Amino acid sequence: MKRLIKFSILAVVVALSVATTFQPNSNKYFEITKNIEIFANLYKELNTYYVDDVDPGKLMRTGIDAMVESLDPFTNYISESDIEGYRFLTEGKYNGIGAMSKQMGDYVTVIELYEGQPADKAGLKVGDQILAVDGKDATGKTVEELNDIMRGFPGTVLKLKVRRPGTPNDMEIPLTRNEVDVPNVPHYDMVSEDVGYVALTTFTHDAGRNVAEAVKKLKDQNPNLKGVILDLRDNGGGLLNEAVNVCNVFIPRNELIVTTKGKVKNGINLFVPWVARLI
Repeated sequence: MKRLIKFSILAVVVALSVATTFQPNSNKYFEITKNIEIFANLYKELNTYYVDDVDPGKLMRTGIDAMVESLDPFTNYISESDIEGYRFLTEGKYNGIGAMSKQMGDYVTVIELYEGQPADKAGLKVGDQILAVDGKDATGKTVEELNDIMRGFPGTVLKLKVRRPGTPNDMEIPLTRNEVDVPNVPHYDMVSEDVGYVALTTFTHDAGRNVAEAVKKLKDQNPNLKGVILDLRDNGGGLLNEAVNVCNVFIPRNELIVTTKGKVKNGINLFVPWVARLI
């Protein structure tokens, strides 16, 4: 009888120890499960009883964006439809026509062309106003709305109707989409006898190596080189390790540049444009 009582007490102690050990995580997972259920029920109620029809996908995206926005400026949700923007930020590549545009008045206007890319090859010019895409009116459309239409799989064709300053008639220009590879160091040169200039548009793969090569070529061609202007205007940010690689071109060895800390040691580290200006 005593053995049984002793064993029962020991079993209770072990059970309490296990419960104590796993209680924090258990409570956390319980809270997550409970709140997901609340969210799902609210989602269904809004879809069923809200006075107007709601777009379930748009409503869910609003909820996700609000959730990550409550954390910090650097935590973002990247959906499948946004993957091209993420790919451009990390690799400098995307599937599209190879042009930069800006909304001016009622129309989106081409402000830059990437040499040798589909838009350049098709004869699109800086200043062209996009009036229609594949026969659909583009009046009042934002740059983001048109980008969603114009980006697509390589080899597919789209037709742009454009208005060109100085040309009396509107033009229709067919383009074939392709993988656009945007160089992160598009230009480097000398601005004076002893000062060089290097433009860096994004901290994508090989940004550090490309900057180093540009600086080396400037030194080889100009032995009296005393300094370099590194142009980061309109830089879209990118990979943190590439920012460090760029710093390594100019900063002596064994200098601390930046540190990161997080739960996942080998996570991909990105940074936003204003951080790039601070490095």
